Amino acid sequence: MPTEAIDIIIDYLNVKDLQNLSQSCRKLRRAARIFHFGVNLPIWKDITSDLTVAPPLSNYRDGVLIDGKFYIVILAEIVPICWILDFTQNTIGWMQVPLLIMNREEYHPIRSTAGAAIKNDIYMFGGESRLTGKPTNIMYKLEIKTMKLFKVIVNGDSPTPRLMHSLDSVNSGHIILFGGRCMTHGNKLYDTKDFFIYSVYKNMWIKYDQTSSLPSPRSLHNSIAINGKLYIYGGQHNTLRSNSLKTSIHDDEDIWVFDSYKNTWHKYLAPNPSFLCLPKEWIPTTGIGPGKRRGASIFILRRRIIILGGSIECKNIGENEKTGEYMNIFCPLKKTWRHVKVDGMPRLECVAIRCRENGVFIIGKNRDAKIVMGWIID
Repeated sequence: MPTEAIDIIIDYLNVKDLQNLSQSCRKLRRAARIFHFGVNLPIWKDITSDLTVAPPLSNYRDGVLIDGKFYIVILAEIVPICWILDFTQNTIGWMQVPLLIMNREEYHPIRSTAGAAIKNDIYMFGGESRLTGKPTNIMYKLEIKTMKLFKVIVNGDSPTPRLMHSLDSVNSGHIILFGGRCMTHGNKLYDTKDFFIYSVYKNMWIKYDQTSSLPSPRSLHNSIAINGKLYIYGGQHNTLRSNSLKTSIHDDEDIWVFDSYKNTWHKYLAPNPSFLCLPKEWIPTTGIGPGKRRGASIFILRRRIIILGGSIECKNIGENEKTGEYMNIFCPLKKTWRHVKVDGMPRLECVAIRCRENGVFIIGKNRDAKIVMGWIID
């Protein structure tokens, strides 16, 4: 029986039927588990030692995937470099390509910028100036076919200088910026909930002013855009009211969703047994959620939202799950959270790149602040 036909049949089954189906044969057991959890029996394969040369640890969150290749741009002081990992090859390895700076006198080196891909171009905004140590609002465009780096001079105003924000491309010609850490004139750092959309066609930033419907201020959060929707989760938070420089994991355990076609926000609430009457854009969920995290990865797999890794703060999560071995899987259709163990998965702050049908590439840092790379293979 074709896999497509099995998927259609399984759509009509309840949990009891799925349990019975999974006991019939190996193929149907796999199909039932994938339908129920989104994955079958994922395992971790570490390839850190295979990739002896790797980009700087501080830049692992800055990568962009285009046509099966993963790009990390290092805007160094003298020679900017693009690190490339080609997933279309059977044997992968990092390749370094120096960038050709257009208008050298306008070039400003930046650490830990945020990037997003539009067709064959990588757009980068913000980060920390390597010269002053302060946030910047400089924008660059890298043409990956020529490796030419351009400074983008936008029409109108740019967002405030910031770092640790998110940048995601939507609808083939727009880039969404959310949040990040900014600095006052008195050099005090604070997190924002700024929401901007950049139009490639107009070369202009447009600020979203309906602040009451936005997620609360945060930085180092996680985001992904797919099918015109932006998903935001977790992060950290620091305010101007704080007398301490200490940054804490954000209290918000919900997943926020922006629909770029409808120009509306809604959110999936973290599981809570005491849900009362809620606004229609607040959607309750069941199960055990991922809790409070920063530095986690968020990605889409088989129509499900996956939260993985990061620094965790949640009383409802068991000690075993705090090791980082569990994928937190949310099904928007059933509004239910489930957890599946990834055998051998280490505890990481990481990003995930779904670049192959049977595997997800993970790059991040462990507790010893060392870079780790590997595959989750299902």
